[in-house]
Amino acid sequence: MSTAERVALAPLAANGGGLVIEPVRAECIRTLFQQIRNSFAAAGVVTVYMCATQAPFHPWTEIAAWLAVQLSTQLLRLWLVARYRRIPADDDGRRLERAASLNTLYMAIAGCVWGSTAFLFMDLAQPITVALTLCGLYGISGGSVPGNAYNPAGLYAFVGAIFGLVMIRFLLVGQYAYDVLGAASVGYSAILFGFCRVQNRELQEGFAIRFENRRLLAELAVEKAEAEAARGRAEKANLAKSQLLAAASHDLRQPLHALSLFSGSLQSLALDEEAKDVASRIQSNVAAMEKLFNGLLDISRLEAGVVQSHREPMSCQDLFDRLAGYFDPVAEQQGLDLRFRDTDLWVDADPTLTEQICVNLVTNALRYTRTGGILVAARRLGGRVSIAVADTGIGIAPADQARIFEEFVQIGNPERDRGKGLGLGLSIAQRLAAILDSRIEIRSAEGKGSRFSFDLPRAAPAKVAKAAVQPDLMAGLRLLLIDDDAMVREGAERLLRQWGVDVALAADLAEAEALIGQTVEATGARFDVCIADFRLPGAVDGLGVIARLSARPDAPAAFCLVTGDMGAEVLAAADAAQVPIIHKPLHPARLRALLNHLASGARQAVA
Repeated sequence: MSTAERVALAPLAANGGGLVIEPVRAECIRTLFQQIRNSFAAAGVVTVYMCATQAPFHPWTEIAAWLAVQLSTQLLRLWLVARYRRIPADDDGRRLERAASLNTLYMAIAGCVWGSTAFLFMDLAQPITVALTLCGLYGISGGSVPGNAYNPAGLYAFVGAIFGLVMIRFLLVGQYAYDVLGAASVGYSAILFGFCRVQNRELQEGFAIRFENRRLLAELAVEKAEAEAARGRAEKANLAKSQLLAAASHDLRQPLHALSLFSGSLQSLALDEEAKDVASRIQSNVAAMEKLFNGLLDISRLEAGVVQSHREPMSCQDLFDRLAGYFDPVAEQQGLDLRFRDTDLWVDADPTLTEQICVNLVTNALRYTRTGGILVAARRLGGRVSIAVADTGIGIAPADQARIFEEFVQIGNPERDRGKGLGLGLSIAQRLAAILDSRIEIRSAEGKGSRFSFDLPRAAPAKVAKAAVQPDLMAGLRLLLIDDDAMVREGAERLLRQWGVDVALAADLAEAEALIGQTVEATGARFDVCIADFRLPGAVDGLGVIARLSARPDAPAAFCLVTGDMGAEVLAAADAAQVPIIHKPLHPARLRALLNHLASGARQAVA
């Protein structure tokens, strides 16, 4: 079925085959009347021709009478056009179809007027009149094809009437030559009918395509509107998720942060073996919860776009040595053979991001390898270096190989055993690889193991100065801690005083400013480090407090923001303010390393 037929049948099917005409037919009728002015011009030219060529052979009274009738038919056509223009634009088609029928009747009348010239102007005694009359009739009938292709019935009526009368005129003569001429004229009319049908089909197809395009554009507009609405809903849902995550993470991290500080302090005390075991179990469970929060934090940082790549020449062997230090004890405990192939290759990459990718890949390999081992190697690929982690683990089915890079997806862990991870490592690794303009590829077979790899640009070896070992700077460190949670302040104070830190505690900005003034007045020295919680009472958050305190002439030498929030806006704000940020819960070892780092920078700034 053609496009025109599909469009034409649609409204009839929708209306049970009633009187409502199809849109293609309606458009044909409208176009027919819109181009009638061209028919007036054509009729006028041929009328003038007919009168001028017949004037030398016939009395002016006969020509004038025929001309009067011809003008009357044109007035009739004007009446039809005026009637058509009164049809409303939203007409269901009944009036349009009636207008088309009246036009067909008019064309039959006009055909009879033109065909009458075969009796009025053809003088057999003067054969030239026959030729001149036929030229006019052939011209007017041939010229009517384009205009009436929108309504073929009108052409059939017009041309049929003209050449029907011409054939009758020649048959009445009773001569063979005129019979042949009449038959030829009828044949000519049949050719015009064929041309009209072809043009009508083309016009209908064109209109149908136009309507089809309109329909498709309308559907596209609807789909676009639906897509925009869906995107709006998704953005709102994502915002709600971020707000929920931020609020929930803060509310959960706050007591966990205090628990971590208290448990760290507990392990520093002189305890019997049973108490030490309990303290160790507490710290182990705190570490498990911390691992979940840190995974979510990494995802939030990546979504916020605050993770930036700082490239430099990096030794693959140094990377492998660090990884061996992390994972050799774990592999030995699991009875696995973990090997790092020696290499002299260097890459142009961010050392921190590259190491995090490898840590996640090796962790994943150790988690899903029961027997055998893991091989970590680097090899040259033209101008790049491929770093690969291959294992003899359980392998991954082809159907699951794309899913494993999604968040919280774990293969073979339906019970969600936290000992098997959280399903975030590979997702984070893939996003970090994208920041390095790379991609993690996988080759795996069930029961035979897996191979994860990513490639980086090759770099020339660089001379790296060996970093000096930093001393422990805890003893005598002057620290100002701002947190509105009394349990966090108490836990932090216990732990920090065990490390020899001179700690002062404040619940808000006012207390912090008062402590700074009192300390400077009493000792003449300012605080080395200020650590502020992000969520504080009042209108000013932790970043605002840091901004206010850093503007003071007696401001602490170094600042750090502590928060349990993982929302993208918090991460972006801290990054914009160039304030170091650390997330709750704070593991005692991480807190000690942070304070050493801040103290070192603060004392260098004072010096």
